[in-house]
Amino acid sequence: MRNLKVLIALFFVSWSFAQEKEETTTSNKAKFYFTYGINAQVQDELSIDKKLKAAGLPEVNSFTPEFFIGMTLFGKKYSGDIDFGFLNSKNEVGNNENRYTGFTTRLRVHYNLINKEKVAFTTGLNLSNTTGELVVFTKNNLIDLNDLTPANNVGNLSLRNNMFFVGPSASLYLFNNKSTKLRLNVGYEFAFTNGKWKSDYADVNNTVKEQGNNRLVFGITLL
Repeated sequence: MRNLKVLIALFFVSWSFAQEKEETTTSNKAKFYFTYGINAQVQDELSIDKKLKAAGLPEVNSFTPEFFIGMTLFGKKYSGDIDFGFLNSKNEVGNNENRYTGFTTRLRVHYNLINKEKVAFTTGLNLSNTTGELVVFTKNNLIDLNDLTPANNVGNLSLRNNMFFVGPSASLYLFNNKSTKLRLNVGYEFAFTNGKWKSDYADVNNTVKEQGNNRLVFGITLL
């Protein structure tokens, strides 16, 4: 939550900065858009994958789709946007399955290298924060509603972590002179925080950290 507040604060600081720059003349005011789209995250091998593989359990998918909504501010020289995304993936081996879900807040602050009537190209800094939950379970289990004592029922592994990423990014805007615009995004995010796996239901022994396990992010946005 603290990282989320920092990202939002940085976005509005960049927004105010861009507005101050662009409103020096009446013809160069920044434009504001609501956005939505889809990203694809290509993750380095996670540290927890080694634990899962050693136990004969399915690993977390390295390729994960992420659906998002957001806001973009586009000026003459500077642009910035913030996205709120949801990701979901599952993987199975034999009778075992895992499900990974997460929520990502992503901020971009860019300089507009090319800004034409129909096309624009921007590049700059990408910051993101992802909170994720991993659930690993055996399928076809039985739960007895006449005996709901947790110790007497088959359980599952439920783990969570939080990661903060920073890295370079670039955006290509197409059809800028149309009512519906298209933006192609690409970025490489370096994992800065340790991303240690924890549980809300138990103490975790021999946990692992995900610091240094970076990811490539690319996507399509409609404005």
